[in-house]
Parts: sequence; C-alpha cells; structure tokens
Amino acid sequence: MNDVELTVTGKKIIFNRELSNLDYFVIDFIKLLEKHHVNYVIVSGYIAIVFGRSRNTEDVDIIVEKPSQTTFKVLWKDIMKRYECVNTSDPNEAYMEYLSQGCGIRFSQKGTIIPNIEFKCVHGDDDDISITQARLLVLNSNPLRISPLEMQIAYKMYLGSDKDFEDAKFLFDLLNEHLDKAKLNSFLAAFNTKTTLVKKYLKGLQ
Repeated sequence: MNDVELTVTGKKIIFNRELSNLDYFVIDFIKLLEKHHVNYVIVSGYIAIVFGRSRNTEDVDIIVEKPSQTTFKVLWKDIMKRYECVNTSDPNEAYMEYLSQGCGIRFSQKGTIIPNIEFKCVHGDDDDISITQARLLVLNSNPLRISPLEMQIAYKMYLGSDKDFEDAKFLFDLLNEHLDKAKLNSFLAAFNTKTTLVKKYLKGLQ
C-alpha cells in the first residue's frame, strides 16, 4: 500500500490509506447506524482487511445494541433506500423472528448479494465485551467502532482456519507495539487457544 499513515493514541487509531469499494460500502452503512444513534461494533474478518490484509470477504459482521422495535423500523426504512435484506422484506419479521432470537440478518446493496452486512444484536458475553470495549478507528476521517484488537486476535486463533490464523498474525505483527499483551493473553486463555499455535503465529508474545 502506498501513502499509509497509522497513529495510535489510547483507544483511538488513525489510519489513512487508499479506500476500496468494500471500505466505502462499510462506511456508508455505518453512517446510517450513527444517524439513528444505534450503538455498534465491527467484528471478525473486516478488521484485518481494513488494516491492509489482502484477502476477499463476502460479508462484514456488525453487532449492535438491540434497538427498540420502533427505532429499528425507522432505521429499516432508511436502510431500504439503498439496500435490501437478504432474509426478509418484512421489518417486523426481521426484528421478531431473527434479531430477537439471536439470529443475524443480512443487508446488501440493491441488485447484489456480495458483499453484505451481517447485522446481529448483542447476544452473550463475548458480544457484550466487543461493544463495550470497542476501539475507535478513524479511517481517512471516517469513524468506525471496531472490536478490541486483543479479543479479535484471540478469537481468530480460536476459530482455527488457515485464513483466521493469518488474520490474527497480520494484526499481531502490524499492531504489536500497541497491544495490551496481558489482555491478549487473557483472551487467548479464555478461548483455550493451544500454546503451540500461539508460538507459531504470535511470535514473541510473552
């Protein structure tokens, strides 16, 4: 990547680089959430991609604090101006049969399926940690709330595919000096990550 600028101050990360079509897709959707004051966090694969890891993805995972049904309907109406829901065309069904049951729904730009946003409400302790301890990533002046990097790395190691291991390694190597190693070790222990895998992919972690 050319003309890349990375600055970390506390929980704020400023990152400037040339934006991709996927970045614009995510930024556009996040602006709708912020417009309607929906608290959210971006998790999983896009976090490695947004920091420059070169790989494809079909979806971007976003967790939100569950809005009221009224708020969701207003948000849905706004989203439907530029997107469509892959699962259902009925906001009541989306809210009651999917989100309220701990299931996600997917939004894609009209006329396309990929990429899409997987939209889920907080469900369980891991989701709660992700959203309450989120870090602010300012990507070319666009604010994005992302999962704690330490948790993201540990979770990717837990998932266990080659792609996930490489995502974890990429983030660890790029942001090593800015990571809370005690917190990372705590998450790795919580996810019961094998020591041999940690030594292989997270070299130098104490």
